[in-house]
Amino acid sequence: MKKSRQTNVDTRGVAIYARKSRITNKGDSIGVQFKQCADYARRELNLEDDYQFMEYEDKGLSGYFSDRPDYQRMLRDVQDGKIRAIVCYKLDRIGRKTTDLLHLMDFLEMYHADLLICSNGINTASGFSKIFIQLFAVIAEFERDTLTERITDNMMELAKDGRWLGGNTPMGFAVQRVSTGSGKGKSAYSYLISVPEEKQMV
Repeated sequence: MKKSRQTNVDTRGVAIYARKSRITNKGDSIGVQFKQCADYARRELNLEDDYQFMEYEDKGLSGYFSDRPDYQRMLRDVQDGKIRAIVCYKLDRIGRKTTDLLHLMDFLEMYHADLLICSNGINTASGFSKIFIQLFAVIAEFERDTLTERITDNMMELAKDGRWLGGNTPMGFAVQRVSTGSGKGKSAYSYLISVPEEKQMV
């Protein structure tokens, strides 16, 4: 489905891409993403109320990697001339690495397809939006790297204090939970305790 030479109307479809990092039963974030993207696309692209969007979704997959099944299927459909615009809720839903996002921008430009980010009001049909996407991509990756460093540092400090951070319990030890405080200030920690019988087996 490509542009008709006679009418000069782009008959390619509009795709919505949604992603959720973890599969949980709390809420329906995929459904919310589809609804908000559809509302934004109808306004931004002047689509009919009953317009049928092409839907793509990846559940339980990180945006750090680009080898997500439906994401790759969507890119193939862009390449095959089926999609004229991709709509997603937030930029990090479609990718978390700056290099991947910049490659996506070049890819979409090659196939004359636009990218719309509804939470930021971005539409790459505008030149300024491309600049904003690059800025948002750099900021998002910086925040992700900073958060990763903080988590790693925190886990190291907990380990120094003798806390057990989870995983398969080693032979010769058992996990003991210790609770402190009460009410809203209550918290629990795990420690490894020695199991002499298992240590003799080892």
